[in-house]
Amino acid sequence: MPLGLLALGSCLSEEHVVVVDGRFDVAPEARVVELARDASCLGISVRTGAPLRDALRVSAAVRAANPRLTIVWGGPHATHVPQSCLASGVVDACVRGAGEEPFAAAVEAIHCAHGLGGIPGVVTAGGIVPRPVPTPVAENLPRAAYSLLDVERHFEARGARRLDYSSSRGVRTGRYVALGAERVLAELGELAERYRLDEVVFAEADFLGDAERVETIASGLACRSPRLRWQAEVRPQDVLDGGAARLKRLVASGCHRLHVRPPDGLPLRGAIGDQILEAAALLRDAELPARFHLGLLEPGPGLSDLSHAVSLARRLSALDGRFETPVLRIPAVPPTAMATEESMGLEAWAARDTAPWPDAKAERRLATAAFYLGEAQRDPGGRPGKHLLRMLALLRVRLGFFRLDVERHAVDASAVIRTGRSRSVVRAE
Repeated sequence: MPLGLLALGSCLSEEHVVVVDGRFDVAPEARVVELARDASCLGISVRTGAPLRDALRVSAAVRAANPRLTIVWGGPHATHVPQSCLASGVVDACVRGAGEEPFAAAVEAIHCAHGLGGIPGVVTAGGIVPRPVPTPVAENLPRAAYSLLDVERHFEARGARRLDYSSSRGVRTGRYVALGAERVLAELGELAERYRLDEVVFAEADFLGDAERVETIASGLACRSPRLRWQAEVRPQDVLDGGAARLKRLVASGCHRLHVRPPDGLPLRGAIGDQILEAAALLRDAELPARFHLGLLEPGPGLSDLSHAVSLARRLSALDGRFETPVLRIPAVPPTAMATEESMGLEAWAARDTAPWPDAKAERRLATAAFYLGEAQRDPGGRPGKHLLRMLALLRVRLGFFRLDVERHAVDASAVIRTGRSRSVVRAE
């Protein structure tokens, strides 16, 4: 669910807000252009890479339909390199960081016919660094207005009445603001009743950032009837800090899965690799399934980082058959690199996260390993062919032999025959 856009819209309770989700709208660009004819502001959340092209195309179409409309970009790319966005000529301002308060202030300034310059957190042409946005008080954060989203459409797409929910903003190493445990439990109770929820996903990087708060939330969920299942993202160190006792309490409260995400960009070996394996052992003992997100920025010299990541994924798979261990290439360009390349145009930035590694062997190795790890950990369903593929994938993962990947090419060829497109292309999209 687009929780970022939901948070922005929830801060504009006095406005008529429409959230356009390009995944569900048949013609999202036409929909935005239609709405923009009578709108006062268009906000677009932009991520580095291919989404830049979409944002640029939509913004240009909207500018042609309504030249007076104010267009504001936010999101990761606008945060780190706002000048590349402003240089496009179709963006009036960029919001850096968490955008709720800056965007609300920008909308108010538009209504009052004031300029956007000088608003904390908002960057306009000229490169003036805006004043920092004051850290909000947790009690003053508005409730998420889920009525802005087509919640039933999300449930239908997921095949489950599973709701994404955020109980905090920021990360513990920066400007971290978390809702109180009592408010979280009250909101979840109301949402569960309104939408007849089976499950909730705490969609935030630092759900375990405040141990006491998590304990209170878990205790409240454990007392709830009917039971509400939940899952959350955690760091390996969080698992170790809480120990086996806390994991058992989480399971008793309805937690049925954790997403373990190591720090992005660090090689998955040495202390980091040991930390992940120790956390996995605790999760196995607590009988708590987990998905380990093993991301790589680059393959490393001689493919060393890639080899360590694949080896770690295999060891985790052998530790517990319920663990999922996708090895992924991190597409995002690190902020340090972005800061030194501010003058790059949007087209260049759009190509950055989809550009292949210089070493074609590394690309093939990653694609092959990811395929067999995924098939070994995927439910085969009732089809005999899928069961056979899973057995072969399990054997390959156990042996660490990914060469002569006949099965992968056969599956890809089958996808081309059935759909006209390569399976790898479908997954990338």
